[in-house]
Amino acid sequence: MGLFDIFKKKSREEENGFDDIDDIDDIDDDENESLSVYEAAEIWASHGKDEDYMFGYTEEELEGAL
Repeated sequence: MGLFDIFKKKSREEENGFDDIDDIDDIDDDENESLSVYEAAEIWASHGKDEDYMFGYTEEELEGAL
């Protein structure tokens, strides 16, 4: 280890202890949870029914869930 090696940024794999890209893909899959229409409707309404907060649902679906 050289004098300046302590300042080198670790890669994501080294930092998290992953050996290969498949391990990282498994983690990403676990984090991808979708919102129920009810949760999405609450968020959408709390943001003034802004279309940026519809999470893939239609206005009719969100209105129905409220």
